[in-house]
Amino acid sequence: MRYQQLIFDVDDTLISLASTESFALQSLFNAHNWRLSNNLRRQYHAYNQSLWRKLEQGELTYQELSEQCFRVFLKENLDIDVDGQKTMDEYRSYFGEAHQLLPGVEDTLRFAKSEGYKLAVLSNGEQFMQTHRLKLAGIYDYFDLIVTSEEAGYQKPDERIFDYFFSRSGISPDKTLFFGDGLQSDILGAERYGFGSVWYNHHHRKNTLNLHPLFEVENYPQFVKLMQADFKKKY
Repeated sequence: MRYQQLIFDVDDTLISLASTESFALQSLFNAHNWRLSNNLRRQYHAYNQSLWRKLEQGELTYQELSEQCFRVFLKENLDIDVDGQKTMDEYRSYFGEAHQLLPGVEDTLRFAKSEGYKLAVLSNGEQFMQTHRLKLAGIYDYFDLIVTSEEAGYQKPDERIFDYFFSRSGISPDKTLFFGDGLQSDILGAERYGFGSVWYNHHHRKNTLNLHPLFEVENYPQFVKLMQADFKKKY
């Protein structure tokens, strides 16, 4: 077996980010009787993604993102003044209850375990929230190790989060493969650290960063085919 360990991202890799974000945002707006239009939902998604890109590029801290996100967004779009951190905490309480798996996830994890792979999670997120969501989704027990940026103290693609991860995993980078959707976080992080990755490109995005994942797949059945071929050749 060419690899011994597979690392998975969580949001938009194992659990649907779109459904999670939609549920959390709608719940927040309902709780305060704020009107949430489809256009406003799209604006929030774009704004939130821009903040996470800044976080991954080291231009923003997690605390700054948390305080700024809703305070700025609600003021600019609805002229509503809120406590940014308090509102984000409320949003995250709803976010932490959403757990819709992407198609093929559990079958793939089951197959990987049957093949003898050690499975791990490495997520830019909060430890309790991500662990809780994996439990709600019914896939927590597939994983031998779950590491988050909150626990490690660093965000992907910072090399120090990978230092922390491998200090705990007991399996070397050359025996590890990262499976994730995020070019900026997952694929760039693995490439900088010097180990292989599979880009889960289910949104059909362009590789604007000119990165070099070992493989690119659009769905989980394609990833299973790679495992069946022991990652030695393209299917």
